[in-house]
Amino acid sequence: MKRHKSIALLLLVFSTFVSTAQNLTIYRSSLSVEKTEAKLVELIKESELVYFETVFHDEIASKRDLEIPPTRVVIFEDPELVTRLIKCNQTTALEMPLKMLIWEENDDVYVGFVDPKLMSKRFLLEGCDDVLDELARLMVKLASNVIRSS
Repeated sequence: MKRHKSIALLLLVFSTFVSTAQNLTIYRSSLSVEKTEAKLVELIKESELVYFETVFHDEIASKRDLEIPPTRVVIFEDPELVTRLIKCNQTTALEMPLKMLIWEENDDVYVGFVDPKLMSKRFLLEGCDDVLDELARLMVKLASNVIRSS
């Protein structure tokens, strides 16, 4: 029974995981952009993370008579993890708060984010691996929970 659950979980991950192109971790959602964004915001708030806002790029474009497919960026953070990261190296604050992109492309909806562990090379970090791993796990958990609910 335990083995069947493990196999089912692996199949879920492989069937929804799209790629890590351009240093993005990308998952496919079966929900609309609007519902995916609403579910992500709900999960952020339920997890007692700080939700800052959602940037509605498609609506901003529309107000200028421009058109792009639905494209949203959800901005949030885990204050404890972000504080630990910034204490490790203040320049990492440039990458904070955390962000997840939700967009529609060719009638499919995706959730994507840049793996926080990439900051290690970008900022030449030393001794920050634990917090970067925790941030990466947080991002994967949120994205997985969003697509799992779809």
